[in-house]
Parts: sequence; C-alpha cells; structure tokens
Amino acid sequence: MKKYIIFNKKKFSYVIFILCLLFFSGCGQEPEPVHNSDIIESVPPQESATETELMDSENDRTLNLIGIYDIFADADEHAAFFGRSDALEKIISFNQILNSQFEFYEIYTQSLESKFYWDMDDSFLDSYNGMPIKNQEINLDGEKCYISRLNSFQVNSKAYQYFFDFIGEGRGFCEDDFVYKSDERIPVILGNDYKAYYTIGDSIELNYLQKDIEYEVIGFFEQGLNIKIVNSVYDIDKYLCTPFFEFDGDVRDDFERTFWSRYYEEKNLGYIKVDITDNLSEEEIIELYRVKIKEIAEELEIPYSVLDMVYNISSEIVSADE
Repeated sequence: MKKYIIFNKKKFSYVIFILCLLFFSGCGQEPEPVHNSDIIESVPPQESATETELMDSENDRTLNLIGIYDIFADADEHAAFFGRSDALEKIISFNQILNSQFEFYEIYTQSLESKFYWDMDDSFLDSYNGMPIKNQEINLDGEKCYISRLNSFQVNSKAYQYFFDFIGEGRGFCEDDFVYKSDERIPVILGNDYKAYYTIGDSIELNYLQKDIEYEVIGFFEQGLNIKIVNSVYDIDKYLCTPFFEFDGDVRDDFERTFWSRYYEEKNLGYIKVDITDNLSEEEIIELYRVKIKEIAEELEIPYSVLDMVYNISSEIVSADE
C-alpha cells in the first residue's frame, strides 16, 4: 500500500523529495477521463477513500454498491447495436462518465484461456457443472491446442486499491499499469497458490476475448485473500488478476474494434458506490440511480440500467485456521 512521506518544508528538501518520488515510483498518473459534462446534472461525486481511511479499515474492506447492466432485449438487438459504426465510441463515453461522475468500481470475472496442455492443479480452473474446463482439444491454424479456462478477475484502479491491494510478494498494480501499451507485456498478479509454478518476471501467454496476450507476473497476493460478492466467496489464492485499461478508441481493424467493444462491455458491468442512509429506503436509492443512469443512457442512445439490489462486496485475509 502506498504511504505518504512527511518532509521538511525547506526548498532544498522539497526538491529532493520530488526527484526521489519521480525516480522510484515508475508509475504514471491515470489520464483524466474525457466526458460530456452537459449530459446530466450528476449525483454529487463521493470522495475516494483516503490512505488513512484504508489503513483504518484494513480488516473491514466492505462497500455497498449498485450494479450496472445492459438491457439488450435479445442477441439480435445486441448485434444490431454493435454493428453501428459509433458503438465503441458510445460505450467508451459511457464508461468515462461512470468513472468521472460516480465512484465506480470495475470488477469482472472473465476467464482467461491457456492454449498449452494443462497439468497444474485443477483448482485454478473455471468449471461447468462441477467439472473443470480444461484441455479441450482444438485445431487452430493447423496447430493442435489444448484450451483450459483460468479463474480470473479484471479490475480498475479503484477496485484494485480498495479490495485487492494485499501483496505478499513482488509488487501490486500502480497507476501506470492501467494505461494500455500495445507493445509491452501486460502485468498480472497471481494468487498465492501459483507460487508453486511461477516466479516474478515469468511470462504467461493467455487468450482474452479471442486475443492472444502476453502477461508478465509482477506479484503474488497474500495467502488467504478472499473476495465476497453478496453470497459468493472467491478464493483469490486460485485466481489471476489483470488491470482494466483505459483506451482511446483508436483501432486498426475490425478485429481490434470487436475486441475493444467486448472489453468495454465488461468494464461497464461494474458497481457504483452508494451510501445507505436513514433518509432513503433501499428501493428509493435504487430508483435514484436508475433514473440517473437512464438519463445518461438515453442521451448516448445505449441500453443500460441498474440492478434491482444493493450489493455488499468485501475483501479480507482469511487464515488457514478459520
């Protein structure tokens, strides 16, 4: 976790501090989102948790959040929307508004797929009807591949810092990791149980949304990290975690446009932080946010709304004794 440094106010000390900070951080600043401020009069943005607040709540990282979802009537309506030339730009704009006008946590569980023969522990894998999805043999461009689906989380910077910033070895994500760089390996943090198979600096090639991506292992989570979303508990010892990027929408071809369209679909299925107060019932809070999201969606001509419940999401380190 980042820590603030208290320094002397003399000019020389100040200059030295700034130079050291720039030299050692290696992390850029998250770019300011570009959005249309005329779209709505937004819900007043809530302040992000300060470093001190996060330290004070080390053992109680719990938030009340309301989920965003798309309301396409069927597959045909979905295909028609993404067949539009401006579809990607519209859902990127929607994402920028969500992040600028609300405290928005992007958390998704899209499995990453390996193409190598899986001989590691099956507990790392997604399953169907209780059976791990592994070593499904396919022929791809004349080459035999064995597809297995790995348990994975994708998160934005806000979600990572609040729920996932428990690093046992290596480093966690910094702000620069959330900026897309097409010519570099993508950072990935592995669950603690992966330490039996990988080390810091290793490369892993995985497929994400039909795109082959090379990942670099930068760290391992602390042992026993659990993420709880309502009644579902995720044992992060068995998971990968990758950053959700910001993207400028500059695509080279139809394949890239399809990839980023699917990518932003997942980014947008996140959660807005809400405060439960005595003044409003849960139903009234949900309706308040439903109206706000409807106004944004109608202005952009995109089909989005909010879920009919307030989600409780939390994270904690659970010892082997518990």
